[in-house]
Amino acid sequence: MLGSSSHAFGSPADAPSSAQGFHHPAALFIVAQDAAQSQAAADAAALAGAHVIGRGGFGDLPRPSDLPGHDILLIEAAPASPAELEALLQWGEEIRAWAGSRLIVCFTPAQLDQAVAQTSVADVQMLCAPDVSERVSALAIAGCRPTIQYAGATETDGERIRRLSEEVARIAEALTRLTFASAKGQAQDRDGYNAEPELLDGSGPDTGGTAKLSEEEPLPQPAAIRAQIRARRLRAQFFDPQLFADPAWDMLLDLMAARLERVSVSVSSLCIAAAVPPTTALRWITTMIEAGLFEREDDPLDRRRAYIALTNKAFEGMRNYAAAARRLGLRVF
Repeated sequence: MLGSSSHAFGSPADAPSSAQGFHHPAALFIVAQDAAQSQAAADAAALAGAHVIGRGGFGDLPRPSDLPGHDILLIEAAPASPAELEALLQWGEEIRAWAGSRLIVCFTPAQLDQAVAQTSVADVQMLCAPDVSERVSALAIAGCRPTIQYAGATETDGERIRRLSEEVARIAEALTRLTFASAKGQAQDRDGYNAEPELLDGSGPDTGGTAKLSEEEPLPQPAAIRAQIRARRLRAQFFDPQLFADPAWDMLLDLMAARLERVSVSVSSLCIAAAVPPTTALRWITTMIEAGLFEREDDPLDRRRAYIALTNKAFEGMRNYAAAARRLGLRVF
């Protein structure tokens, strides 16, 4: 049942606007069926400086017009059944769209694929089996303004990532041309390839300004990529795995091999490939989607499942990287 509140509002005009930033402290509404999880969310709110203005359970979700005025909506999805989780996520998206609130969804590993498939991950904080610190961090982030200021203009996180990506691409192009100029004629064949790559100086909107190789360049072998993934995992037997955490690259490798093998990769499988906690992996997946390197594909046979794949931009980047490294005599995969 819902907690009582005297701060209810009845029209969209009364709803808080995310474009104007949030009140201080942020007003939080919690949805949880389990008493322990509800208390964990409240404890995290206290640590994050948020004010809990109401709580609700799975069986009596209020209409948008009946929900107390809030800045943040936190859904503790465990132990919801698949049908209950679908209803919770749909309700959360409706509330977020109507009230302009920030949405945080906490779920179990078993619920991961469905939670991602039925949620707009780019605009929602997804926490898989979170601890106290992860809840506190999510609430602190949700309580901040959704945009940042750069050079006197408002810039979203996704725009900032794309801008930084373009800067890196320009630097990479200059370094590539310098390196290839000094290494011309010194390349030799490597395992997993059957032709000599030849760098072209052409660039354009399809490559983001980076050097591109001939379209006839051979593709890397999936077995060689899988071997590198195994080698990277082997380090964990001898060193602290956190010393080598590189989820973006680990996911790129896994998705590149999967594309060459023509197999689909579920969100939960990709999180495992990232070799970091699921919540961290989900943040990286969102970042890579915003950067135009990953794309989400819905399962046409199961609306509760989604897959992640490389975009054509990322695929060409990985392919050209492998060929360029081989030309320098480097064995990357």
